[in-house]
Amino acid sequence: MEILISIVGKIAEYTVVPIGRQASYLIFYKGYFKTLKDHVEDLEAARERMIHSVKSERENGKEIEKDVMNWLEKVDGVIKEANQLQNDSHNANVRCSPWSFPNLILRHQLSRNATKIANNVVEVQGKEKFNSFGHLPPLDVVASSSTRDGEMYDTRESLKKDIVKALGDSTSCNIGIYGLGGVGKTTLVEKVTQIAKEHNLFDKVVKAEVSKKSDIRRIQGEIADFLGLRFEEESIPGRAERLRQRIKMERSVLIILDNIWTIVDLKEVGIPVGNEHNGCKLMLKLGNEHSV
Repeated sequence: MEILISIVGKIAEYTVVPIGRQASYLIFYKGYFKTLKDHVEDLEAARERMIHSVKSERENGKEIEKDVMNWLEKVDGVIKEANQLQNDSHNANVRCSPWSFPNLILRHQLSRNATKIANNVVEVQGKEKFNSFGHLPPLDVVASSSTRDGEMYDTRESLKKDIVKALGDSTSCNIGIYGLGGVGKTTLVEKVTQIAKEHNLFDKVVKAEVSKKSDIRRIQGEIADFLGLRFEEESIPGRAERLRQRIKMERSVLIILDNIWTIVDLKEVGIPVGNEHNGCKLMLKLGNEHSV
């Protein structure tokens, strides 16, 4: 007899909680929908904040992180689901009135759905924390596709092929382009750059203007911009070491130094030389044939 009582007690213990939960769906119908409404309002506010942040990042030229966009998509889906349930026309049939008895089966079903969706809302909002909303895309070297009439470039197809071949040659590190002003050096460099990008000869193609007054800090900054690097170092040697480390992170990179009129100390800039990085190639465009 005692064994029977013990078994019955255990059964009662395991059934009281589920029965109580099922009964609460009938009794606290309005409370479940009020909880759902409150959670949805909180999530909608969080979505608005996120949309404002995304808009601000885009206005600053940043690409939005994929997980942020995925979160917004999930938010839209769960809010839509919640609104559909709250606006369900069947809701009118579950409320008590002097003229009709509430539909208990429908009330139970809707309360369960409201609880389930409310839990989804809370779960989605809990994943709102992100390390960043967006990132700056890498800069691209833009090569002009136009040529000037009468330019000698069209007659130098073999020279272009030689340069492209040299870019693909693992034994060559530096390529120099020089000549008198107006002979088409700029257009030649642009065309070769375009070919290098179209044929994916390098993972990165970066460019810096040297000019007659060689400004090491500015040259470092231009190269860093194309690599998405932001310096924390203030000194030129410190920036050079940071830039050298960043360049070495690329499997292959073409660095174009344009408009060179004087000797440039590559180590001072932070460009790997010799065997420091076999995947780094330099294209040097001199201001004229007597520049260096």
